[in-house]
Amino acid sequence: MKKPWLTDEEIANILKIDIREVRKLLHRLHELSLISYDVARDVKLGRRVFKWNVQTSQMIGFIKVALQKTLERLRLKLEYEQSHQFYYCGTPGCRKYTFEESVNKLFKCPTCGKILELYDNSKIIEAIKEKISQIEKELIEEPG
Repeated sequence: MKKPWLTDEEIANILKIDIREVRKLLHRLHELSLISYDVARDVKLGRRVFKWNVQTSQMIGFIKVALQKTLERLRLKLEYEQSHQFYYCGTPGCRKYTFEESVNKLFKCPTCGKILELYDNSKIIEAIKEKISQIEKELIEEPG
């Protein structure tokens, strides 16, 4: 972003990733109107060269919309976590179940067969609240 109008080869070298992957990403970003390109002819090589530039104003709007969507999903997740009791067997790879699901499964994990016990999701709730607060601050601050 600091150096405008880079070629895909220059970007691949800077990022140290395969040129084909860079081109896929560039075209995806272009479809989203986040970057633009200019085509020039390389006289020495006799081929077209694409030079890419970030559309900063578009990028800021895109990021704000993405943050707002993430914020809404986090608020829904927080509401869900706060309004349900969960039960878990303690086995990595097994999922936690709501009280209603646990009753239907007779408090026995269908995956491993262990007893489902009350799961304390307070750390998850606090982490979600912290992330919501962080995103809200980001949305309030103007880019500098």
